[in-house]
Amino acid sequence: MDSLELIHQQYQTAQKSGGWFDHPNRGIIEVSGTDRVRFLHNILTNDIKSLTPGSGLQACLLTAQAKIIAVMNVLCFENHFWLALDYGLKDKLREALEKLIIMEQVELKDRSDELKLLSVHGPNAKDVIASVFKTQPPKDPLNHIRIRPKPDELMPIVIIRINLIGLEGCGILFPKKEIEKLLKMVKEGAASLQMVELSGTAMENMRIAAGIPKYGIDYDESNIPLECLLDHTISFTKGCFPGQEIIARLDSRSGVNKKLCGLVLKGEIPPKKNDRVLESEKEIGHITSATFSPILKKTIALGYLQKGSWNVGHPVVVEIEAGKIPARVEELPFYF
Repeated sequence: MDSLELIHQQYQTAQKSGGWFDHPNRGIIEVSGTDRVRFLHNILTNDIKSLTPGSGLQACLLTAQAKIIAVMNVLCFENHFWLALDYGLKDKLREALEKLIIMEQVELKDRSDELKLLSVHGPNAKDVIASVFKTQPPKDPLNHIRIRPKPDELMPIVIIRINLIGLEGCGILFPKKEIEKLLKMVKEGAASLQMVELSGTAMENMRIAAGIPKYGIDYDESNIPLECLLDHTISFTKGCFPGQEIIARLDSRSGVNKKLCGLVLKGEIPPKKNDRVLESEKEIGHITSATFSPILKKTIALGYLQKGSWNVGHPVVVEIEAGKIPARVEELPFYF
């Protein structure tokens, strides 16, 4: 694990000039066919019909009980969509989609093992894209451009505007067979702009500081989107989708009973996942992610709190192995 000093150095450099990261595998399910728009619009939580080639959004596939099956970035191309998500969920998503295809003309392809993802972040991110690919990145989050837009090229290089760690950033999806060439180009372009390679630990530290929830850590199949900072993945006006009635009822009536919140803790010992959050000795929630942020000089955490306890400034106690630590609810993201 990286030292706090190294994380601090990477953090400072990323904020000042930028950083880049070589990602593990990314899940990509391609959806094509004449009914692809109608099919995805009817089953996903967001407004797929509003997308045009080069645009994108986040959406969820839910159960009838509004529990999360998968959260994905939906990227619209001229003749197909890419559903980008956690690699470990790709098979689950494809199986769920296959079960929902009845009479629709829709074809699914798993492109996950054909593509590689690199990302660049910070003030110089757009300059790396400009210098390496001779183009400007898209302006809006999850909008994307094809570097090789010829219709007969099945595996283009795609530049996506993303926010993974609270800094302006771009993802670069490209064929894995070109990894040596593209990695060399990105490394050299980043180095010329004083950007640093970010470690996984630094990325995680910055993700928590940005208040960005992560699948398998901050939410899973037991959650509904309204509990875990995923409201933006839902269109409340598009009409029916699996779980829509429950989502609409919660939104218009009592709301959720628990919600993912930010916490600042006293001291420098971060709690562990599932450590209890207490109020007057009563358990009111639990921790999902936590770290000591060297840039903020604070111990910060994400965790679920019951309704009535999530107002900013509300005092709580986090119970860790070594004892009980005073904490307070903090607005997200932490560093703004």
